[in-house]
Amino acid sequence: MPRMSFTVAAAIATAGAVAAVLTTLPSASATPNAVASQSTTSTKLGTASYLPLSVAKKVSDIAMQKGLEKGYPVSVTVVDRDGVVINQQRADTATGATVQVSFEKAYAAAGFQTPTADIQNFAKTSPGFTYIPGFSILPGGVPIKVDGKIVGGIGVSGAPTGELDADFANAALETLN
Repeated sequence: MPRMSFTVAAAIATAGAVAAVLTTLPSASATPNAVASQSTTSTKLGTASYLPLSVAKKVSDIAMQKGLEKGYPVSVTVVDRDGVVINQQRADTATGATVQVSFEKAYAAAGFQTPTADIQNFAKTSPGFTYIPGFSILPGGVPIKVDGKIVGGIGVSGAPTGELDADFANAALETLN
């Protein structure tokens, strides 16, 4: 079969397959409840809160500003509840290491659903927490909650102490209330 004929035949076959699949799918205009009501069992879907990019940027900006006001160039990372980065910033003169540490603090705070300072205290009696790859249990990571549910985490790194990093993170989160 010549190359051109083969390409046209493949395109026609693909279009036919796509049309066949589309006719078996529910209408895009159908609501989830209408689709669920078509089944023999009733299923109730839950809802999930999430952290919008605009809020992640606002929180990052405030934490960054708090650090700079005290004279500390910091890095700030905000992650969603799964630990995926939503926003990350590094002050002009913050060291490169602060970027990764701020992520690891945010990731740990969201993953364990508790401030990293608390995890560090817990690790004194359960040292296994100090060896979990990808997590930093240094103070400066704080979970972000909305209506009591974890929607993300913020991590700040670059101040001389983790307690200062935590202060900048907490000050940023206070603006959400």
